[in-house]
Amino acid sequence: MRKTLLYPIIGVIIILYFSLTILILPERYLSTEQLVPQPYFEVILSNTEILLGDSFRLSIVSENRGDYGDIHILSTAFPNLAEIEGVVQIVTYDFTQSSVSIMPGDEIGAKYSGGLESAIAKYPSIEAMSRPILPGAKNNLELIITPEKPGIFTIYVKSINIPHTSDRSHYPLSGILDHQNEYVLDYSVSVNP
Repeated sequence: MRKTLLYPIIGVIIILYFSLTILILPERYLSTEQLVPQPYFEVILSNTEILLGDSFRLSIVSENRGDYGDIHILSTAFPNLAEIEGVVQIVTYDFTQSSVSIMPGDEIGAKYSGGLESAIAKYPSIEAMSRPILPGAKNNLELIITPEKPGIFTIYVKSINIPHTSDRSHYPLSGILDHQNEYVLDYSVSVNP
């Protein structure tokens, strides 16, 4: 007799459990506030005009001004170059992950999609990464750059935090679009012959 009463009670408990998890609890989880990491950076150029053969320093302090993030990426790209070897040297780097060099022809993520959309790199870049990125955390990247040709030497800089939960998860918020269809700030140095 006890076994026959036990089975319907177990059945009711299972139905209640699945009803709660499918109908009621997901709404509660969806209503919780999402974390919004907010990258920001400041760039200092040692010179805005140099002679061909001379070098200049590019110093960047990158930080998270928002909530906790899984990944913080600082990208420094060089649209005038075909390759960075012999031209760009990293002298200061305190990000938690090793830097990654992107070369023209490499497949790269695009449109802030976290790798769901891709593009082909048109110019080289250096990606610095910290994982995870705590609120208020700061990292430094300093490069010595020795341009090989006279003219305007251009540098694109941007930062992205993942998860990319809103427009505040990338910096800058507007401006020039790069080969990844993402916003960058551009800096330039005049290289005189």
